[in-house]
Amino acid sequence: MIADRERNNAQDNIVKSADTVQSKCPSCGGVLVYSPEDELLVCLYCGTKVLLDLTPAEIKEHDYKEWSGHPEMQSQVETLVAEVVCGQCGAHTTFPENTTSYTCAFCGTPIVLKDFVQRRSWKPEYILPFKIGKKQCDDRFRKWVSSRWFAPSGFSKELSAEERMKGMYLPYWTYDADTTTVYTGERGVNRRVTRINNGKSVTHTVTDWYPVSGTVRHVFDDVLVPASGSLPPDISRVLTNWDRRNYVAYSDQFVRGFLAELYQQDFRKCYPQAEKQMESYLSALVRSEIGGSQQRVFRQETNYSNVKFKHVLLPVWLSAYRYKNKSYVFAINGRTGQVFGQRPWSVPKILTLILVIASILVLLFYYSG
Repeated sequence: MIADRERNNAQDNIVKSADTVQSKCPSCGGVLVYSPEDELLVCLYCGTKVLLDLTPAEIKEHDYKEWSGHPEMQSQVETLVAEVVCGQCGAHTTFPENTTSYTCAFCGTPIVLKDFVQRRSWKPEYILPFKIGKKQCDDRFRKWVSSRWFAPSGFSKELSAEERMKGMYLPYWTYDADTTTVYTGERGVNRRVTRINNGKSVTHTVTDWYPVSGTVRHVFDDVLVPASGSLPPDISRVLTNWDRRNYVAYSDQFVRGFLAELYQQDFRKCYPQAEKQMESYLSALVRSEIGGSQQRVFRQETNYSNVKFKHVLLPVWLSAYRYKNKSYVFAINGRTGQVFGQRPWSVPKILTLILVIASILVLLFYYSG
């Protein structure tokens, strides 16, 4: 990574990015791709580097009520993109540049790029560029794979190829909201009571209940909702550690050399998922407000106001592995390097472990007898 002071100085093979999007190398006309390690554009042919503006963006969001009430306003921010749809899992991705075929990052199905469609899509407004490069990604991936003790024997060998990992920007909608929650319920206070039963002292817990009511106010910022269902839910749920203060304004330059998934659900269809997340958090706040040893909530009603949204892209390294006709997905957070993955289990290895443990227990019991 280039230090800030180095970015401010002219270097022999580094040039400043022009105001317009750089599509070709200013030195040789070659292909420019985004380098996560350097956080700038690099020419694949001559190595010339082009600086990019990584200044955190001033976030501006859309009023949900205004935009959802006038769907025709969406055309103001739409752009025409080339879309490829996987026939196996249904993932929607952008058309890879200078490519005629590739493998779907979500299910591992080979795709021949002879058929693609033009689609109008809401252009992303903000992006977190990749910081973890392919080499770092592959090292972390190999380490994770080698630590899967109860995976089938050929598992690590099958997944050792670096080309299996693909850099993918995933689409998300984020939501803000001011909430006011009115509740009624009961606060339970535990106390220990000792009684004499058949001449013996017996202590047990008794809960005294008291009626409560109140109001909880909370402001939500950047509630993340995936804009597609391509990732398995168990992986999507844990991909939450994002440095959201470092969003930069979207530019096609950050996507050069990577793929970008297109959203399959617009901001209106994803909003109920955001409300569900907020409602779960508010339930915890209400119980905390009630206090006591236990809580009962009879009524909880929330008013949502000043709801806003925006469209962002987040970086993930993906690999799909097929084992015995079943697909397994592996994901690496493109900002932090955290690894999340599904894996097959080896039944013989698990049975062997059970037999070993059982044998040890039998021997211990025998010799202790």
